[in-house]
Amino acid sequence: MIIVTGGTGHTGHRLVRALVDRGEQVRILTREPAKMHLNLRRQVEVVRGDLTDPESAAEAFKGAMAVIALTHIRLAGHVIAASKAAGVKRAIFMSSTRRFTQFPEDTARQVIAGEEAVRASGLDWTIIRPSMIYGSRDDNNLVHLQRALKKWPIHPLPDGGRMKWQPVFTWDVVAALLAALDSADAVRRDYTIAGPEPITYAEMVRTMMREMKVRRLLVPIPLSFVRGAMGLMALVSKRPLLTSDQIDRLREDKVFDISDARRDLGFDPISFEEGINRKILGKV
Repeated sequence: MIIVTGGTGHTGHRLVRALVDRGEQVRILTREPAKMHLNLRRQVEVVRGDLTDPESAAEAFKGAMAVIALTHIRLAGHVIAASKAAGVKRAIFMSSTRRFTQFPEDTARQVIAGEEAVRASGLDWTIIRPSMIYGSRDDNNLVHLQRALKKWPIHPLPDGGRMKWQPVFTWDVVAALLAALDSADAVRRDYTIAGPEPITYAEMVRTMMREMKVRRLLVPIPLSFVRGAMGLMALVSKRPLLTSDQIDRLREDKVFDISDARRDLGFDPISFEEGINRKILGKV
């Protein structure tokens, strides 16, 4: 039995599907069972519960040989406590490359603290640390960009779109999680996973336009203009499109070394162009 937390998310659904396809017994701990796809709900055990409730979490973890925690790493302490209470030794945690930001804020500090809790847990842990995940029709990252490119004839490129990103396709994340589950070499190791190579934001936008078969006017704008516009928006809205921390991170290259994952997990991610093609065609 493998416990999955966060199994109702867009990457979680795909992980659960992959586990079922290879014959694993899977139990999903979730506060909202209705979010589990109906066809998968019939093939797995779905337990209504909350990680922050020690008794229900420990009960849900009973009898499992491993846990794969896709819930935010800030909840690692609850996963660790439930694992120990239920006698589960093997645990794989999904973290985030946000921990490497040069502009630390609350989310980054939560990621760092969560990873440190995992390392001190005494479990047979593995940390999988993906960059920006994309690929499903409803992912939280590129779907907004896709909608903007579909709707508007002009698209802004902050700082000329020179910042480099290294997004990773959702099924490549699933492959890394499964490889970590199977590998003794991955115990008490952490792995950063990302796309095969970094590309600029401008290249990402042009690739999406090409795959979407749309033509848009790309307009470079300085970050000082973005900061000023968001400052004005903050005066009239409680939810500006970008916070000052997010604007700072716009000028930060997000480039990562994935050589450890290639070596130990056989990690072989697809290109951004192929991933976007699959996303747009719905082959996800």
